[in-house]
Amino acid sequence: MVKKRVKKKPKKVSKKTERKIGIIVKNLILFVILFIFSFILYNVSSQEMYQSLFFLLSIIFGFLVIAFLIVYLIFFFARIMKK
Repeated sequence: MVKKRVKKKPKKVSKKTERKIGIIVKNLILFVILFIFSFILYNVSSQEMYQSLFFLLSIIFGFLVIAFLIVYLIFFFARIMKK
């Protein structure tokens, strides 16, 4: 007996995953803007206290940008691997 070949349909990305990717992208853009803004204020400020504050904020926002970028890349490659 010969078995019939069954064509597999590509799996659709669920709406829940699309919503998560949208949230990740929004947060990534927000923290990139905050990072750039705090870095500019760090360079422009003249008082040492403000420089320390904006430097610390730029480091924190920079790490958050990297974290959201890694999460976005994981979702992106996971979606590619499913296809």
